Amino acid sequence: MTDFSLHPGEKVLITLRKHWLVLVGAMIPYVILDYLPYLLPTLANFLDTISTSDLITWSEILSFDNPWVRFVVGVYWLFVWMAALGTLSNHFLDKWIVTNQRIVDIEQETFWNRQVSSVLLSRVQDVQIEVYGFFNTLFHFGTVIVESAGADVESIKMPYLPNPEQVRDLILKEARRERVEENNPPEA
Repeated sequence: MTDFSLHPGEKVLITLRKHWLVLVGAMIPYVILDYLPYLLPTLANFLDTISTSDLITWSEILSFDNPWVRFVVGVYWLFVWMAALGTLSNHFLDKWIVTNQRIVDIEQETFWNRQVSSVLLSRVQDVQIEVYGFFNTLFHFGTVIVESAGADVESIKMPYLPNPEQVRDLILKEARRERVEENNPPEA
């Protein structure tokens, strides 16, 4: 599924997504939340030890044999997995495409809202990279910021890209080539 079409003579040079470690970090809370219902028997045993009532025990109420507990846990898991799949789809639908003429930023903001913007390479003024923190340095990912002149989009920020130096070098090389071609058009 593409939200843009290539111009005549335009070729895709590279398609970029966030580093895989960012997805792993974003999915860890869902793994923890997914495991929480399995702690119900432990919670029930603890509540039984502090409870003074002998008529009904928490172990009977919070048992997975209870159909209401199974229903509530099932609805809970439904929401946890929906949120996890939303995070997963957001990770894979956010992407940046560098062509020989422009940089396209496709950002999935919500389930039903996607924003596509682009910057012509001939308008690129500056490309900066930011690599902050232990994990960013260790796993070699960072943010690439492309600033443009006189365009609708003043800058494109590409966070958590693997090998940001290579991306910066590619964009600068293609921007230089595009400016040279724009100043020296081929003679017909």
